[in-house]
Amino acid sequence: MLKMYDSLSGELKTIDESKVRIYTCGPTVYNYIHIGNARPLILSDLIVRFLEFKDIKYKYLLNITDIDDKIIDKAIAEGVSEIDIAKKYSEAFLKDLEDLNIKLPTKVIPISSKLLEIIDFIEVLIDKKHAYEVDGNVYFDISSLANKYGELSKQKKEELNIGARVEEDKNKKNPDDFVLWKKTDKGKKWLAKWSYGRPGWHTECALLIDNFFTKTLDIHIGGIDLKFPHHENERIQYIAKNNKEVAWVWAHNGHLSINNEKMSKSLGNTILVKDFIKKYGANVLRFMYLNSNYRQPLNINQQTIDQAIDWNTKVLNLLKTANWKIAINEITLNNETPIDDNFDSYKYITKFKEFMNNNLNTPMIITLLDEMAKNINKQFKNKVLDRTLDKFNAILSTLGFKYELPKIDKKTQAKLKEWLESVANKDFENADNLRDVLKEGGII
Repeated sequence: MLKMYDSLSGELKTIDESKVRIYTCGPTVYNYIHIGNARPLILSDLIVRFLEFKDIKYKYLLNITDIDDKIIDKAIAEGVSEIDIAKKYSEAFLKDLEDLNIKLPTKVIPISSKLLEIIDFIEVLIDKKHAYEVDGNVYFDISSLANKYGELSKQKKEELNIGARVEEDKNKKNPDDFVLWKKTDKGKKWLAKWSYGRPGWHTECALLIDNFFTKTLDIHIGGIDLKFPHHENERIQYIAKNNKEVAWVWAHNGHLSINNEKMSKSLGNTILVKDFIKKYGANVLRFMYLNSNYRQPLNINQQTIDQAIDWNTKVLNLLKTANWKIAINEITLNNETPIDDNFDSYKYITKFKEFMNNNLNTPMIITLLDEMAKNINKQFKNKVLDRTLDKFNAILSTLGFKYELPKIDKKTQAKLKEWLESVANKDFENADNLRDVLKEGGII
């Protein structure tokens, strides 16, 4: 059974695998996503792929925030409509998911499609005395659930001091209350009984979870930077409406930094996903995330990038070698028994499941893959392959790695055989020429 660390309780919790309900906070579509945004998405993809590997059913919801002041500001700056901005960057986001080899969730919902539901949700909170309206704005009254607010971020109400960090709003009963509905005359707005306005950011996730799932979430995923105030405010609204917890497990991934500095526009060190993939490839980013525990902070620098490149190169070369050796019958396939008792190849999948079930211990799985690679290379020398290669590929796929291997036609097979014959006959000039041709074609 899958066990994951819950940020709320501080404990490892066992996930009920009868049918797993997952929610991940998606992007605000006013720009391209950066590699920090990709970390919770890759975490979600890892969980989904593992559930599929174990043949466990799931429902996975991802939101897209396509109503936001940042979208309005971008539209004004570019002289286009908010709809155009949201459409452009929503499509770019979905393209990034594809390029990252991330499986599409069960449902991706843009919040603009749920405005009537949001308004109804807010009305319920007002009716239950958890929210109030002043001059067309609606606020959540955190004093209505003072014993609950702050539990997720481990902060006491008197220590929050939110009002000192935000623009003063005299409409609030308490400085720590937050907006559910914002009265505005700027940008796109909708008519509610209180005013023309827009929903607050914290409300959309609470509404979508309440609207899409009939039961409490099993896993709520997001970056540690969202724990407060976003997840805290999202959680309190859901509890206020339903009198129960949002999620069994709150899974927060660690901070990302670049060369020991927080990634930010002001520092000019923001790396967009599309730019990273173009330069290094999606497998490199995925390795960097999986080579450390998802909860740990991660510092990306040229050394970690080079390590990821080297690892992926070794894996790809191994798969290429297996591909061409099998194609020309250089290797005999033996799927019945392990070739070498020292490697216990039949236990690899068992170990993989154990590591994954233990709070997604992917660094140990990387080590396991390295052990399997050594076994496969040894089998190359013996010219017999057992099922280790199949299991190696199955684990890579479940981790979300994707390697493109060339198809080897008869003409290429002939070149491979000629190359090997030239080496055996010590015709090194011809062997080198053929090797260069095969390497250029991505065969070896």
